[in-house]
Amino acid sequence: MVSVVILAVYTFFPIAFIGNNLFWKHSRLDNIKVILFILLAGDAIFNLVYVAPWGPLDHLAFRLGPYIRVLLVVANLRGLRDCVKTLVGIFRDFLDIAALLFIFLLFSSWIAYILFEDTVQGKTLFKTYGSTLYQMSILYTTSNNPDVWVPAYKESRFSAIFFVIYILFGVYFITNLVLAVVYDSFKGQLANLMVEAENARQGVLGAAFDLLDERKRGYLDIEQCAKLFKELNSYRTLPSIADEDIEAVFYALDDSGDFKINREEFSDLCNAISLKFDKADEPAYLEKFPRLYHSKKFEAVKRFVRSDLFEKIVIGMLLVNLVAVIIESTLDIQNSSSQRIWQKIEFALGWLYVVEMVLKVTVHGFHNYWRSSQNRFDFIITVTVVVAETLTFTLPNKINFFQNEEWIRYLLIARLLRLTRLLVLMERYQVMVTTFLKLIPSLMPYLGITFCLMCFFCTLGVQLFGGVVNDGNPRLPGSAIAENDYYVKNFNDYPSGMVVLFDLLITGNWHVWMDGYQDVTGKWWTQFYFWGFYVLGVLFLFNLVVAFVLEAFFAEMEIHSAAKEAAASDNNSSDDEDQMSPRDPRRKARRAKNDNVESLLNHILSAEIEKTRSQKHTA
Repeated sequence: MVSVVILAVYTFFPIAFIGNNLFWKHSRLDNIKVILFILLAGDAIFNLVYVAPWGPLDHLAFRLGPYIRVLLVVANLRGLRDCVKTLVGIFRDFLDIAALLFIFLLFSSWIAYILFEDTVQGKTLFKTYGSTLYQMSILYTTSNNPDVWVPAYKESRFSAIFFVIYILFGVYFITNLVLAVVYDSFKGQLANLMVEAENARQGVLGAAFDLLDERKRGYLDIEQCAKLFKELNSYRTLPSIADEDIEAVFYALDDSGDFKINREEFSDLCNAISLKFDKADEPAYLEKFPRLYHSKKFEAVKRFVRSDLFEKIVIGMLLVNLVAVIIESTLDIQNSSSQRIWQKIEFALGWLYVVEMVLKVTVHGFHNYWRSSQNRFDFIITVTVVVAETLTFTLPNKINFFQNEEWIRYLLIARLLRLTRLLVLMERYQVMVTTFLKLIPSLMPYLGITFCLMCFFCTLGVQLFGGVVNDGNPRLPGSAIAENDYYVKNFNDYPSGMVVLFDLLITGNWHVWMDGYQDVTGKWWTQFYFWGFYVLGVLFLFNLVVAFVLEAFFAEMEIHSAAKEAAASDNNSSDDEDQMSPRDPRRKARRAKNDNVESLLNHILSAEIEKTRSQKHTA
C-alpha cells in the first residue's frame, strides 16, 4: 500500500503546476496513467480485503495488478513509450509476413504428412496432420533437428532430401525474409519518429531563436551563445555545459564555419549541448617545480611514460600475470607446494603495477590520471591487491581477514580485465567497442520492452502453471520435464519463471518446456503460450535487436573510415588554419559529433529520413 500511495502522489502531482483543467482535458498520457493507477489501486484493495489472512479467500488464480505495473512502467518512461509506438507501427507488416510464414508451414506440413503416411515416420511422429504441423513448426526453429526426422532417415536415406530442402528454405530464406521486412519497416517507423521529434524541436527552437536575436541580424554570435549556455546550466534536466566546452559547443553548431549561428544551425542545439567533449589536461603538481619538471632526465621519463613502448610493457606484464594466475590457481586446486613460487611472482608484479601507477600520476598529474575510468579501476584494484598481499606476506597468521587467499585471487583476475585495452589497440575491435558503447542508449528501450514482455508472460505463466511441477502431480513422471531433469526450471515462482523465459528467448530446447507443460497439465492449449512468446519475443523483438546491431556496426565502420580520412586530410593540410591542436575547440567539436549516437542513427536512417521528409512536404 505504501507503493500505491507513492504512485498516487507521483501520478497527480502534475496538477500542482499545470492546473486541473490542462491535466484532465489536454493530457491524454496523464489520463492513461490515472486509469492504470485506479486499476492498480483497486487490485491492491481487493487483495487486501479478500485475500489477506483475515479475508474469505486463500488466493486468487488471476490478478490484474502485475500486468498493470508493467504498463505503468511503460507509460512513465518516454523511451519505452516511443519504442511501443515504433513496434505498433511495424506490427502490421510483421503480421503480413507472418501470414506468409504460416502458409509455408501449412503447405510443408501437408506435403510431409502425405509423403510419410505409410512409413515409420508417419506411424510415430506424423500420425495426424495436426501432429505433423506441430513437429514441422518446431523443426522450423531447428530446436528438434535432427531428432524429428531420424525415423524417416533410418528407413530411407532419400528422405533427407525433403528435410534438408525444408530447413534450407525455411531457416535461410523465409526467416531472413521475415527479418528483412520487419527491419525495413522498423527503420521507416524509427525515421518517422525522429523526423516528428525534429520538427517539434525546430518549432520550439525557432521561437527561441527569434527571442535571442534581438537585433534581428539573422544570426547569433559566440557571446550570445555563451550567455545562453550558461543560462541553460540552471536547469537540472538539461546536460551541464562546462565553461571550457562553451567554445566547442559553439563550433559544433557552426557547420558553415563563419563564426555565426543562423536559424538552421541553431535547430541543432539539443544535440550540440548533449555532446561529450574531451577535457583539457590540468597542470601536473610537479609543474610547480619547473627546474625538476623540465629537466632533461624528467623529460626522458615523460617521453617514456607517454610512449607506445610503455603501454606495450604494461600489456606484457599483464600477460605474464595472466599466466601466473592460471598456473598458481591450478597448483592451488592440486594442493601443490609449488604455488608459493607463483604467489611471490604475483606479489612482485603487484609492486610493478604500483610503479606504473606512480609514474603515470607523476607525469600526467593525479586529476588527469583519475579522469579516466580505466585508471580509476587500475588504481582501486592495484592498491587493494598490493595492500592485501603485503599484509599476508609480512604478517602471516596475525590478520585473519587476509588469510583467505580466494578473494585476493578474484581481485587478481579482476585486474586482468585490463587486458581489454588490447581491443582498442586493433582498429576493427576498436570499432566494435565504439559501436557497443554508442548503441547502449538506443538499445536500452528495446531491451526494456523485451524485459516487459518477459514480465507479462512470466506473470501469465505463474498464474497458469504455478505449482503444477511438484512431487504430487501424477503426470510429472515420464513427462518431458522429468526426462530432461528440468524440475527446477518451472513457473512455481516469479524468479524461476523469468529464468525459463530467458531459456525460451535464446531458443535452447524450448520445445521441451512446451511438451513438458502439455504433459503435466494435460491441456493442449498450453502450446499457444509458448508459441506466443516465441513469435513475439524471438521472431519479432530479439531478431529486430540483432539486425539493428549488425547494421549499426557497418554504419560505424563507415563513420570511422570517414573520420580517419578527415583526420588525415587535416594533418596533410598546409594551411595554418587547418593545423589544429588536439585541444582545439573545432577538433573537439568534430570528434564529439562523430562519437555521438545521434550521428550513428542519422547515418543508418539517412535514406528513410529523407524519404519521410519528402513525404511530409508533399503531403
